[in-house]
Amino acid sequence: MSVLGCVTNPPTHWRLPAAGLALVLAAGGAFAADAPAAQDERARAHAEFRRLFDAGDYAAAVEQGRKVVELTGGPGSGHDEELQVALMNLALAQQRAGDYVAAEAGFQRVIQLIESSGRLTSPRLARAYAGLGVTYHAARRFDLAATSLERAIALSRRAEGLFNEDQLPLLEKQADALTEIGRVEDALLAHRYALRIVGRHEGERSLAFARQIESIGRWYSRVRSYEAARATLRGAAGLAESIAGPGTTALVGPLTGIADNARRWLTDPIIRELGSADDQRSSMFHDPTMPAPPSLSPGTIAAEGLKALERAAAIVDAHPDASPALVAGVHSQLGDWHTARQAPERARPSYLRAWQAAGAAPDGARLQQSLFGAPQLIRYVPPDNWDRYARRPPEEVERLDVELELTVTADGGIRDARAVTGDGDEKLTNTALRAAETARYRPRLVDGRPADTPGVRFVQPFYVLREDKPAPQGGGG
Repeated sequence: MSVLGCVTNPPTHWRLPAAGLALVLAAGGAFAADAPAAQDERARAHAEFRRLFDAGDYAAAVEQGRKVVELTGGPGSGHDEELQVALMNLALAQQRAGDYVAAEAGFQRVIQLIESSGRLTSPRLARAYAGLGVTYHAARRFDLAATSLERAIALSRRAEGLFNEDQLPLLEKQADALTEIGRVEDALLAHRYALRIVGRHEGERSLAFARQIESIGRWYSRVRSYEAARATLRGAAGLAESIAGPGTTALVGPLTGIADNARRWLTDPIIRELGSADDQRSSMFHDPTMPAPPSLSPGTIAAEGLKALERAAAIVDAHPDASPALVAGVHSQLGDWHTARQAPERARPSYLRAWQAAGAAPDGARLQQSLFGAPQLIRYVPPDNWDRYARRPPEEVERLDVELELTVTADGGIRDARAVTGDGDEKLTNTALRAAETARYRPRLVDGRPADTPGVRFVQPFYVLREDKPAPQGGGG
């Protein structure tokens, strides 16, 4: 079974696995009135579609999906429900193949067919809106994603109850979309609703509940409510420890979340501008339910982040059931911490430990390549106000990209940065070059050893008002 929760026939109710969208696959048995040869051909086409989809060959699955649609017949052929399923499967394959325009059209067609039939409470309608919302999200059309996901969630609650678990992945997608468009209060409501669902089904003293609290804590970090994040993540860690003990791997998530929060806080340009630890003033969002933050120094924040990562590393090293992938992940993050803090000599042992752990995994070579096959940006302070106008109407704003080429050194720093393209604006090019000096990378490893990597490309976007766009002054390269 794929991560999409593939089933042979349409279920009586809909379920959404963690990936976010259920795939309904009809095997063709519903065409009992058709000739046996036609039934067999549809069944074969369906089986081949499913094989290709589950194998991740989405381009080929799209072509096979079109064949299934053709064999099913159009509206009014007597196979309307089967057509809806075939169209939805095709749209999902198109989405996975990155053809968001076609996927959008496919899901919208399914919605139109269902709504024109008058079955406005059909579980399939909820799935279609979910598919449309996930497609918009993947295409970064977050306003449309939020609207479609809201509709899918409403239909889910109508069909399965206000607190059904099937809506959890959609709430996560919705919260992310709402955050992207600046509706952070609504995003928090979605996160808290998800927490209520988990609490009702799993109990408030469960590791699932702790994981949901952790998710909220990480979201607080994302929207710059750093102290709220720290308090929430500490709460998640405390709950996990009280349930499963101090050596539980359930602590790894909250602990690495605390470290991530610290790193964000330490590099936040608004914090630097304020020159204060009173980070609630810099927050995009202030949660009135959280206590006022204490006065914290950068040294205190850094110490807490490092301590959290070191504890996470000690847990996975000591836990007999910790997977090689988990060990590799934690130690690579510890190496990243030291790299970001410009301590490459402390980063190297952690990267080597991560490399060795990854090599012990069943897919060791692939995991090593994923973690260390190419440099990964772990710290970067963008230019001030680069995205000031990013949320203005598109007709008012133009995006100008400066693409840089540089060498990532074995210690995670950069050298030899130059502009490849700069949309003809020398000032923006120079601004991007200065910002690039703040970049720190997880270096590429060769046989467990850090290595220089030339030719790394990096794009710094700028959003400017069209009326303020400077006249070209020559290339930046």
